[in-house]
Amino acid sequence: MLMFSIMYEVFCEIARALAWVVYDSVFLLVLFAYLPFYFHRNKITFSALKEKLGFFDCPGQAESVWIQVVSVGEVNMISNFIQRLRKDYDYRIVITTTTLTGNKVAKEKYSHYAQVMFFPFDVSWILKKIVAKINPAMFVAVETEIWPNLFRYLYKQEVPIVIINGRISDQAFDRYRYIKPLTKKILNLCDGIGVQNSLYEERFLYLGAPAQKLVISGNMKFEGVSFDEEKMKQFRNTYEPMIKKSGNLLFVCGCTHEPEEELIVDVYKQIYKIYPELKLIIAPRHPERVPEVERILSSRGFLPRRLMSQERLFDKENDIGVIDGVGQLVYFYNMADFCFVGGSFSDDGGHNILEPIFFLKPVIFGPHMENFPDIEKLVLKEEAGLKVYSSRELKDKIISLIKDETLRKNLSDKCLKVFNEERKDLENNFKIINNLLSRARKNA
Repeated sequence: MLMFSIMYEVFCEIARALAWVVYDSVFLLVLFAYLPFYFHRNKITFSALKEKLGFFDCPGQAESVWIQVVSVGEVNMISNFIQRLRKDYDYRIVITTTTLTGNKVAKEKYSHYAQVMFFPFDVSWILKKIVAKINPAMFVAVETEIWPNLFRYLYKQEVPIVIINGRISDQAFDRYRYIKPLTKKILNLCDGIGVQNSLYEERFLYLGAPAQKLVISGNMKFEGVSFDEEKMKQFRNTYEPMIKKSGNLLFVCGCTHEPEEELIVDVYKQIYKIYPELKLIIAPRHPERVPEVERILSSRGFLPRRLMSQERLFDKENDIGVIDGVGQLVYFYNMADFCFVGGSFSDDGGHNILEPIFFLKPVIFGPHMENFPDIEKLVLKEEAGLKVYSSRELKDKIISLIKDETLRKNLSDKCLKVFNEERKDLENNFKIINNLLSRARKNA
């Protein structure tokens, strides 16, 4: 009986080892298959590829807090979190990102005190080299970042693993359900999981997260709006005289996807005939789509003006501004009279509507806000934003905002209430890592 038990344990250990070899092999096969596509679509560069394979310099070997974020939204969101971390601890900070735009913004915001690089491929031999260089005292995954090989290796190295601001979207949940045994195994390696709301708590529990490690900590996107005060002044001095001359109103459409630009411009063209004082600026979510957006504007008889490379704006009546730089949108939100946030008319699930609300700007969004259900619920509850379901409704709401200054003022007042009610979420998320880091220091 004892011999059988030993043989069974040996067999299980071999099976587990083989399973991870298979995982590495499948990951690499998929990677090689998709790499040409990623290069073609400008989703990766050779320098990014080198970093993801572990070829980078890492100054010093002091322990770090490793924070993984995906894209621009999460990069901006962690600003106040990182400032709090720097204030309370002296760990080296390493920030990894997944997308090119996220990496660019992270370097602009944090590279003077943190090391910013690309998130590595989830392959065993790559991770061993990278973890040794980063030397993490803790790994912090923001939102939904579940990587089997990385979590397994960090756990073996006794590095605490934390998920903050956790969420699992509808699409991700549908995918994870098919690999529930794996997600359960990986989530049990975490030391703490903070989720945004009760819906996401239920999803994490269903996928196998241990209840004693879960806490509803709120949504840090309410705390994630950050900007450079000096840069804000420069933008206002440069662009406001051009934009607001002769009593013009400014409508800023941020984070747009295909086919939202066409919808917006077609609506704007109808409104412009009646209210030429309304000026429009569009910021596509992905800067590489700027030429495509320019073609759409030109086909409707407008003159696109790239804001970062044009000296003048709205010199001609048919000008439309196009934001062609990363990290610039927030400064134009600040100058807007009202805004639209994209991803909400496409099938992308919406983008964060809190940046314009932070600046007390009335915000319009479409029917698809699946990525931010709690934010949408609060904004609609406080009547701080306008949800529309069609191009006709979009047109009607824009005209109402143009004609009714009191409506704009009422919406602005309600925007302030949204932020005043949600300031606690940064503290709730920080408590999760604070408890673990404090415990680690006592045991050191």
